[in-house]
Amino acid sequence: MVKSSLIQYPLIVLLSGLLVVPKAYAKGTEMFVCTGADGVRTYQNSDGGDGCVPLNLNPITVVPAPRSASKSGGISDPVSAGGSGRRATAAYDNRSAADFNAKDDRMKILQEELRIEESKLKSLQDEYKKGQPDRLGSEKNYQKYLDRVSRLEQEIMVTNDNIEILKTELIRLSK
Repeated sequence: MVKSSLIQYPLIVLLSGLLVVPKAYAKGTEMFVCTGADGVRTYQNSDGGDGCVPLNLNPITVVPAPRSASKSGGISDPVSAGGSGRRATAAYDNRSAADFNAKDDRMKILQEELRIEESKLKSLQDEYKKGQPDRLGSEKNYQKYLDRVSRLEQEIMVTNDNIEILKTELIRLSK
């Protein structure tokens, strides 16, 4: 009878300790986004009053690096988290327009990327000169010239594909 009470007491203490620990770690993890009178957003860990909205953040999970990578001093390849990217995107999509107006932010980012891709395409086409680019001084070997021409063709195709994808995404967001 004495042995069972000694075993139960540490078990109860351990379980009650586990219930208290998450609350202690959760303290201070609340974040607020505050929009000033000039429209500038600031992120704070305390409520600043008017114009501050609490962020709905998912808890952060920290996984230590494997011991073999730390002993060798090298950096191991990142391992796929198995869908965590989809969960993060879903959490971002669930935010209301009052929180961030994310749709406008995404459209601005996509428009900037589209502008960059279009300028890249223009410079590639200028260099490509409809399949007859100028030979560079380092291309005394004709095969080097042909390699550069095929690289330019491939870069132009990839850039065109990127532009089409960005335009499609902008059309999807504008609806």
